Amino acid sequence: MIHAYDKDYLPAAKENIAVMMDYAVTWNGLELRDFYDRFLSSRIDKAIESGHPKFLVGMSGIELAVRVMENTGGTLPYDDKYSFPLDDSSVFWTGWVLCQYQWYRGASFASIDRNGLPVEKVHELFHPLHEADITKVFDVFDTYYRPQALSLKECRKNAGLTQQALADRSTVSLRMIRAYEQGTQDLSRAEASTLVRLSKVLHCPIARLLGAD
Repeated sequence: MIHAYDKDYLPAAKENIAVMMDYAVTWNGLELRDFYDRFLSSRIDKAIESGHPKFLVGMSGIELAVRVMENTGGTLPYDDKYSFPLDDSSVFWTGWVLCQYQWYRGASFASIDRNGLPVEKVHELFHPLHEADITKVFDVFDTYYRPQALSLKECRKNAGLTQQALADRSTVSLRMIRAYEQGTQDLSRAEASTLVRLSKVLHCPIARLLGAD
């Protein structure tokens, strides 16, 4: 599995996403679904998925929550009186475990949310799973999450790249990018090194590029 950022960053990223969710929903009373939709529309989700250090470790969870609201036309006060929940918080856990599952799967937050594992379902699974080993949690999540195969074009658009930008970053020729997207060349017959380069640039697992995930 190809990950967008090193595992050393994961503990800080999980804590920040957990705080972001808990601060917005538990501390400020926003609706879980509404705030998560804002997160998925804010582009901050994409920055985290791509391993942007500013959003992984350069901002606090509270700052992330405030920025999510600002990026989606809302407002949220910065309250430095916020503190981590003393008792188990289902919303805190939801953010924490979603961040780890996103990193583990190499899928986008949006894909996880729309393909069988919406944020409400993760939140609902808090009571049976929050004290379980993480491998058990992921096994359960995998029974819900059923990603649809993505074409190279869809992966590229999800990454916000033009064909030329993808060609430049992956060193796969523009001619071949166009051929793969138009179906005149079979991506499954591409060399392994080509698939690896495309996968890394797009932050999309090779299995999904080939429709095997």
